[in-house]
Amino acid sequence: MTEKQVNEDEYVIVDKYGDFDANSANPVNLNPQFMGDYPEPKATTSKIPDLPPSTKAASGSPAVNRPPKPPGHALGPFLQFITTDLEEMLWIGSVLIFRHISFNQPDIVFIGDVKIDYNWEILYDNIFDLRAYRINLFIELKEGEGDDMIQWKIDWGDKITNGSFIIARCDQKWRGGFFSCNGFDAYVPEEVASNLTYSDVWNHLLSIHDETPLHLLLWGGDQNYIDFMFDDIPFLRAWRNMAWNARWTTDFRDDVKEQVEQYHFYTYAENWDRRPEVKHALASIPSLMMWDDHDIYDGAGSYPPLIHDSPMMMGLFLAAQKMRLLFQHHTTLEKAREHYLFGYKGYNFFARCGRNLAIIGTDGRTERDTQTVQHEKTWDMIFDKLENNLDDVKHLILLVPVPFSFIRVPFAETIFEKLKNLPNKLRKLPFIKSRNSIFYLPELYDDLLDEWTHASHIEERNRVLSRLQQIAEQKKVRVSYFSGDVHCCGISRFQTEASHRPLPINDPKLMYQIISSAIVNMPPSKMAIRVAHYFKTKWNPIDNTEEEVIDFFERRPENGGKLIHKKFRSNRNWCYFEHCSNITSSTVTNTHKRHSDVIPSALGPTSTDEGLGSQQPPIHQHSQHHKCHEHIEHDERQIGTSDLKIRLWLESNKKQKTGRQFVSYELLIPNLE
Repeated sequence: MTEKQVNEDEYVIVDKYGDFDANSANPVNLNPQFMGDYPEPKATTSKIPDLPPSTKAASGSPAVNRPPKPPGHALGPFLQFITTDLEEMLWIGSVLIFRHISFNQPDIVFIGDVKIDYNWEILYDNIFDLRAYRINLFIELKEGEGDDMIQWKIDWGDKITNGSFIIARCDQKWRGGFFSCNGFDAYVPEEVASNLTYSDVWNHLLSIHDETPLHLLLWGGDQNYIDFMFDDIPFLRAWRNMAWNARWTTDFRDDVKEQVEQYHFYTYAENWDRRPEVKHALASIPSLMMWDDHDIYDGAGSYPPLIHDSPMMMGLFLAAQKMRLLFQHHTTLEKAREHYLFGYKGYNFFARCGRNLAIIGTDGRTERDTQTVQHEKTWDMIFDKLENNLDDVKHLILLVPVPFSFIRVPFAETIFEKLKNLPNKLRKLPFIKSRNSIFYLPELYDDLLDEWTHASHIEERNRVLSRLQQIAEQKKVRVSYFSGDVHCCGISRFQTEASHRPLPINDPKLMYQIISSAIVNMPPSKMAIRVAHYFKTKWNPIDNTEEEVIDFFERRPENGGKLIHKKFRSNRNWCYFEHCSNITSSTVTNTHKRHSDVIPSALGPTSTDEGLGSQQPPIHQHSQHHKCHEHIEHDERQIGTSDLKIRLWLESNKKQKTGRQFVSYELLIPNLE
């Protein structure tokens, strides 16, 4: 490697072929201040090719096209929950709607047995021929338990639409759903996508909502898969095939920016308005969202400086950020801070769900680079929120799109770190090229670097873990993590080391990681899941703390037979959660009996034959005890009234004659006393 001077005081590293080193500073963007800080494009007279016309993709949904089609004259409503204000006794949320600029502002009416106030904001007066409206919603929060139904009706001028949602009263225990990976990525064959379909797991979620209405829907990242833009936008297709040095010094032109923003806008509109299952959910369950890499581009933030700081990658990121803030948070780059989002450079949220439950959403992409997931200033802001806003809270959920606790594969990390700086001439060899990402790095390089358990991020994670343990102990709040990203499901657990371990209800270090992924995307192969079980899954990350991916799936989803590999399942899935009350001694006792006492040898799916929701018991229940199949000493101190019930709903891998069926597995997380 040698140094190449790019100006009077700055040098970049090049190899013997003259290719820039991936770890070197980007020669045309040497000192960016934030993700999206790219230089102005140079003047040019060349014309960017127009996007091709849309055609239907063979993905089992009539709504999905490549490239995405422009929306109609109206979009929405999309409901967002923000927080509950217990001093003013208000449920606070917002509604996002779009109307073609040729129409007047729609009329909206909210009807309920509580006082409802609202006001309008125009977020964009004209964005791709639509006007974007945010309706700020303030609903009276009644004392006591129970739900209040809020009906809405919109007069668009040429049609009327209506619907409803429910809100929990101040002391009501909240019910919600959580999922991630709401689409197929660019590597899923079309015939596989067509067989799986977009809607099967969504329809099951909505059937549960029909039986027991959800107060909240948590979206854990990869709300949309934007990866296809590198094939669908002609300039990006040409750009990714440029020579190595040219690719990372190319300007992010204004006309490219327009096409990229349009692609994002149309993709959101297509997935959220033309897919009926998603449209219904967004209009009937208030949502809270935190994005992940496929909302931007695969591996966003996890690339070395030459790539991360290049004008094109930063420009693509900023376009994704603009559309993420609009659709996922009902705001703009200029208004995000006044709309309850906070962070040093990123956009995080804190939501109080009544008296006893709170949720923190962590933005793990905006400030991410190869060494950092979130800036230390952002962590300080998060912990300031927790220090000052957890009075009476029994359970705190951290929405962390990439699993906070997962397997560790250090030898693979080392191999891919060495491979990322192959000479560019070798990257183009057919065998190597087929195993590289579209950015000419090893396919698994960014996937591994995305993980919190990667060597580059584990110290940051452990500092955060230690601070969360302190918060848990000081505030007497149980901390749990909700994550997705990895296309399988599983449960990890932190707890005090065995030699010092108190009862679970008294252990502030007891924290569960729920991994629910994916609601749409293709699961990993059974072989990949088997291999994952042989990586390191148990260790001591910090003093007096044990971390483990637990054996959660004792029984096979298809027939109830015993499993050998119990940590992960390669089934599409979603997660139901409920902040429970009135947990009785008999309930806990039944949960901890041996399998032979309570589970027949051939237990089938717990959904209906049509794959719809039901209130049948789960196929397996897991307690907070060390091993769920052991008898435990029944102690009234372990039975609380603020336990968090988690139910993972797994889709069967095989279609039945009536469709795919669903199996539930349950975890009871105790409150902290």
